[in-house]
Amino acid sequence: MVCGCLLTAACSNGKKIATVDVDAKVLPSMHGEGISSLISDSGITRYRLQTKVWDIYSSDTGAYWHFPQGFYVEQFDSVFNVEGFIRSDTAYYFERSKLWRLVGNVHTQNLLGWKFDTSELYWNQMEPSNSLNSIYTDSIVRIDKNEGEKIVVSRGMKSNQSMTHYILYKSYMESTFNENVQSAETPSSSP
Repeated sequence: MVCGCLLTAACSNGKKIATVDVDAKVLPSMHGEGISSLISDSGITRYRLQTKVWDIYSSDTGAYWHFPQGFYVEQFDSVFNVEGFIRSDTAYYFERSKLWRLVGNVHTQNLLGWKFDTSELYWNQMEPSNSLNSIYTDSIVRIDKNEGEKIVVSRGMKSNQSMTHYILYKSYMESTFNENVQSAETPSSSP
């Protein structure tokens, strides 16, 4: 301890050394830029995460990750074909509760090719993957099934993790588009 004090005094050249207490709520404990990371599940690469900025905050109330400049994740099948993706303007991950909060222009595509657009989406990783409480939102959701054939708009939904089974709340618009449908004024030879 005496050597440490002498070295500090010798290195300071008679100047006072200032110490700074870092508030974990204000400054991140880790900061990364231009991140691209592969994530494995049971030894098999299943996801790719890409983000411009990744900040990790540590505090007594709970650590969380913040992606302030966008967040993009792809899910792969066993031969690395993209099965689905999720993208948002901003994302948060709360470590203690294993909860993701995606905010601003959230775009998702599931393995069936259905596209989900909303302004805020939550993903609770504590729920089993087949639970209809895994993914949820109270925001307006636009669901585009199979390249514009069917569009559903709803205020709120909950879904399983793969977004293949879901429940809509206050669904207020459903449209089906089909180029082969003829108008009532056009004669048709088929019923």
